[in-house]
Amino acid sequence: MKRMTLLGALPLAALSLAVAVPATASAAPSTSSFSQVIGSVHIDPADPTHATVQARYRCTGEAHLWVSVKQTADRSADPRLLEEGSSAISAAWSDSHRNPISCDSKIHVGWFDVDQVEPLWGSDAPKSTVYGPLAKGVGYVQFCLYDELTGEGGASDNAFRNVH
Repeated sequence: MKRMTLLGALPLAALSLAVAVPATASAAPSTSSFSQVIGSVHIDPADPTHATVQARYRCTGEAHLWVSVKQTADRSADPRLLEEGSSAISAAWSDSHRNPISCDSKIHVGWFDVDQVEPLWGSDAPKSTVYGPLAKGVGYVQFCLYDELTGEGGASDNAFRNVH
């Protein structure tokens, strides 16, 4: 009799677990901000200081976006590029704070420009006085999105990507 009771309880326990897991897995709000770099970096053949990065993102309200691609001289996935102040070891660096974004709490996919139009940080000198153009290899991409939900923490995707 006890054997039948235990066997009869197993399907009920399994069903309870199956129902509970999806509810727990979907507990995250569906309107949270995020960013995700998709694919590789595409260099403009007419101007190798200019490139495009494709990304998927969602943000809400007032927002700011910064996109950056840095490379070392050997164009490898150098882990030093992950560190603060990595521009000091970069041979190539293109970035932009000027890309428009739509922050309507919906998911968007778009292409974002990086170039050397903006001057060196804290200077009026152009980036080209210190950094060369992007080249085939690997680059460190930073896609940093800040909105009213993320604040100073941001919703960033920073990763090594192929550059071509």
